[in-house]
Amino acid sequence: MKLKLFIVTLFLVMLSCKDDSVVYKTTSGAYASKTGKFYAKFPTKPNLSIQDNKIGADEFEVFAYRSTLGPNKIFSIEYFDYPGEMVKAMPNEQFLDQAVTNYSYAMASNFELDFKEPVNNGDLKGVYFVLQLKENPAIKGIEGMILGEIFKIGNRVYTITYHGIPDKRVDTFIESFKIMK
Repeated sequence: MKLKLFIVTLFLVMLSCKDDSVVYKTTSGAYASKTGKFYAKFPTKPNLSIQDNKIGADEFEVFAYRSTLGPNKIFSIEYFDYPGEMVKAMPNEQFLDQAVTNYSYAMASNFELDFKEPVNNGDLKGVYFVLQLKENPAIKGIEGMILGEIFKIGNRVYTITYHGIPDKRVDTFIESFKIMK
């Protein structure tokens, strides 16, 4: 009986000591993710959602960190680890260009690609893009645009986006994205 009580007590102590902080605020005011290995200045503490995804027979998870300031101001960082061979098949620039095309295609019911160009963030090379609303999307209650950047590090792909109406915090958020060393 004492052994069972000890095991239950040990389990409860271990459970209470578990670090459940998926996202934490740094001394600089940015929010960081240890598992995502990034930090950025979200305007509010982001929430994490994880979605299962599949390309062919390969399955992987998409980790999405989102901070919202109402329905028309969404700050987001998503990352996922592509299955190995898919990433090695194309040069980095071609892969990132295709990633923007895929993102645009996923949003094609309401948005269209307006602009894209190469971008650097420290040592990272990526693509900056802008998606504009198509004609008459207000019928569905959608407002604003999508601004974003996509980067690839090894087989991990990061997509940093803002979806919404103009907000003074957008540039700070997008430019603050950094990878933990």
